[in-house]
Amino acid sequence: MYQNYIFDLYGTLIDIHTDEYSKNFFKKYVKWLRKQGYSFEWKQFYDWYVRIEKWHRSQPSSHTKPEIQIEDVFREVFAGKGYVLSDKEVWYLCENFRRTSLIYLSLFPDTIACLGGLKKAGKKIYLLSNAQRSFTWQELEQTGLIPYFDGILISSDEGCMKPDPDFYNILCDRYQLKKEESVMIGNELKSDMAGAKAAGIDGFYINRYPLFKKEENPAYKYVAETGSLMDVLTKTGV
Repeated sequence: MYQNYIFDLYGTLIDIHTDEYSKNFFKKYVKWLRKQGYSFEWKQFYDWYVRIEKWHRSQPSSHTKPEIQIEDVFREVFAGKGYVLSDKEVWYLCENFRRTSLIYLSLFPDTIACLGGLKKAGKKIYLLSNAQRSFTWQELEQTGLIPYFDGILISSDEGCMKPDPDFYNILCDRYQLKKEESVMIGNELKSDMAGAKAAGIDGFYINRYPLFKKEENPAYKYVAETGSLMDVLTKTGV
C-alpha cells in the first residue's frame, strides 16, 4: 500500500531529554565558553540569547509555522561582545551548546528493527524533523540513523516546521513522492498528525507515552496504542 514512510525523529525514533533554558545549564555552557577564550557572564549570555532568539522567531514569514536558523542567533550574541565568527566556529559553538544541554539520548529499542524491516521490504524512508541542523546532525551520526534514510529534511534548513503543510509539501516535491503512497509516523498529535492531515498524507500515531485517548475524528489513520514502532510494519502490511 505505502511506498514512502516519513518519520518524525525526537520522541519517535530517538528518546531524548535536554535542558536548554535553566540557569545551571547556561552557567555550565558559559564556563565552557571561557575555556575556549570567549568572555561572557552567564546572565548576560542568557539575556542576549533569549532576546535575540525571540526576535528572530517573531519576524514575518510566508509560512504558517516558520522556523529560524539558530546559527544566526549565535552570530548576533557573539557579535555583541565583538566576536566575528566563521561558519565553522558558529557550528562548533552550536554543537557544544547542544552537547552541554544533553541529559539523555538513546534510540528506542524498536527503532532499528522497524527501519530495518522497512528497508528489507524495499520501502523508501524519509525523515521530517523539527530541529536545528547544527544540534541534530551530530545526534543522527551518533545513533547511526543516517544510512536508513532516503531523504532527510530538517526544519532549520527549510524555513518552516510541522505542522505547516509547506514542510510536508517540500519533502514530496523534492523526492517526487505521491501522497497517496506515503504515511507520516510520529508521536505528536498537534505537530506530526495534524500537519500530515493538512498536507493530505495519512498519519500513523505512535503513542510513546501513556496519554492515548480514542478520538471521534482523529487526525491519523493508524495508531500504535502501546507505542511500538513494530505496529508500523504489521498495520500497514509490510
